[in-house]
Amino acid sequence: MAPNTQPVLSNNTAPIEAKDSSNDSGVEDIESTVSSTQSLTNSILEHVYENGRRYHRKSQGKYALPSDETEKDRLDLSHAYYLEMLDGKLCLAAFNEDPANVLDCGTGTGIWALEYGDEHPGSKVIGIDLAPIQPDWVAPNVYFELDDLEKEWTFAEDHFDYIHSRNVAAGIKNWEQYLRQMYKHCKPGGYIEVSEHSYNDLYCDDGSMPDDSPFLLYIRTVSQSLEKMGMNPNLVLSDYKRLLADAGFIDIEAHTFKCPFGPWPRGKKQRRLGAILEEISRTGFEAYGKAVMTNYGGLTEERAAEMIKECVELVNKGTQHMYSQQWCLVARKPE
Repeated sequence: MAPNTQPVLSNNTAPIEAKDSSNDSGVEDIESTVSSTQSLTNSILEHVYENGRRYHRKSQGKYALPSDETEKDRLDLSHAYYLEMLDGKLCLAAFNEDPANVLDCGTGTGIWALEYGDEHPGSKVIGIDLAPIQPDWVAPNVYFELDDLEKEWTFAEDHFDYIHSRNVAAGIKNWEQYLRQMYKHCKPGGYIEVSEHSYNDLYCDDGSMPDDSPFLLYIRTVSQSLEKMGMNPNLVLSDYKRLLADAGFIDIEAHTFKCPFGPWPRGKKQRRLGAILEEISRTGFEAYGKAVMTNYGGLTEERAAEMIKECVELVNKGTQHMYSQQWCLVARKPE
């Protein structure tokens, strides 16, 4: 069952133009039973508290982002952001009929899996994550499992018609193994979709972000800290394409999206996306940076908090027109 890949929706490489500073902020544009194959033992449910945030104990050393209610809210808002980015679509791979078996890697709160299951009642959707932060209520065709994606997968080989993976790079140390497992468990002729953003750099098209910007200091400190944790924050689009090809996938399609921080762009859609990302960044800089910078980057809690505060305030000011890049890749396993 070959999918019809969605039209290219990315804003690609065209420079993002800033709107007139006299214009409005754009903020008005944003009006906007865990079922597991393993027991939810006390050890799995244990959490640790540091830097004023809650983290999942079993994720320590594997994933440095929090697992508290603030983070769950951020993850759900991020999901809304990606829906906006893809013009309301959950993914870029569209099938002629509901794919029978679907896997969502790093499901987080489970919101993508639940919505995909709702849109595709003929699909059985499984969401996998380290932390038990999914809802207790699920649709009859959606299941959640607690597992480590970097361990050997226990699914049947050649099983999934579609595998979805979004923003897991902060928790994957061995991308070659991760994609090999995707290939092994994807059905011949099946599709995978990988969506990741830049971790080692931020961008600006109009020169408003100086070389000594707090944004650049932050992202480079986070990147260095992730490296010390054993992750690879230096992967870019060309690396993901190569890794997919090396794993055996073919028909690789790649899409690049510019993601502005703040409602400074002139274009209506980019301004709306920037307004949503501004809201996400209120807790996002802390979520991505605080634990990893203090535990692996050698920063004190006070210095990390100061760096995060500077970035949040700078997004709110809108004087530095910074954006990140999101890469979405769709690939097929040969028949």
